Amino acid sequence: MANISDAWIDVLEAMNNEPGGTATNVMVTVEHPTTPDIAEVRSALDSTLSARAQHSVTTVANTLFPSAFYADPGYDWSPTLPEQEIEALDAAANALYNEYLEILPSLKRVKANQSGTYFARMVSWPGKTGDGTNQLADRIHYFRRSRLRGESTQNSSDIAISGDGDAVSVGAGLQEYAASDRRQLGFPCLVHIDLSAHNGVLSLTAVYRHWHLVTRGYGNMVGLAQLLQFLAQQAGYAVGELVVVAGYANSERGSYGGQSGINSLLTDARNARPEAQRDEDAA
Repeated sequence: MANISDAWIDVLEAMNNEPGGTATNVMVTVEHPTTPDIAEVRSALDSTLSARAQHSVTTVANTLFPSAFYADPGYDWSPTLPEQEIEALDAAANALYNEYLEILPSLKRVKANQSGTYFARMVSWPGKTGDGTNQLADRIHYFRRSRLRGESTQNSSDIAISGDGDAVSVGAGLQEYAASDRRQLGFPCLVHIDLSAHNGVLSLTAVYRHWHLVTRGYGNMVGLAQLLQFLAQQAGYAVGELVVVAGYANSERGSYGGQSGINSLLTDARNARPEAQRDEDAA
């Protein structure tokens, strides 16, 4: 799919048509993840979420990338960028990390965050304190070094999310999470992020154990797209595809009125799209 809104509608419809509203080994590809999603579709979903006291799309997205803390300098890193502009890029990234870690103690007082948060695990692994390994900074430096060597293709940089022990470095920016992690459906549902650069284009693949398509699916894709855009900008790559792989994808019929309830949400989402897109689907 070309954008997040259409990708979400398609995968939710596909899962709702499955027996029980679930399926295993589901993959979704968003070809242009930084194309703005359709505001009317997001609004239709937010209305459903609000009616059930669930977090909005934006709130879910912020668990993966707290965009309010990032003052975008408006340009990308490159090997020939003036030092002053590189310093400004670095300062913007550092402000993002530091401002988030300043509020981490408050976030962890919320019951849902007692096991940690996704972004904390990215910027201070294993995410329980503010003095852990900053995986995002490490990955950005890794890609920049590759660019300085004239390399535009790399597929050996990952971000560990799951695991309840220290990440173990296995070379080339890779980390593996603890084998002692036995959690099944609890946090974290997102277990791994893979970053691949090919011919100057950076793509991101996120792997979920259990993907809740209504409560979190749309917000997950928005947050992952923002994370990808940040990494691409900081490392000097064009933005490529966003791929989500779910071991188990769930349309959440039980929480949203059964199969008919999900169909009603899908109808609202489709009807919320601009008329030109609805006409294109009907053609």
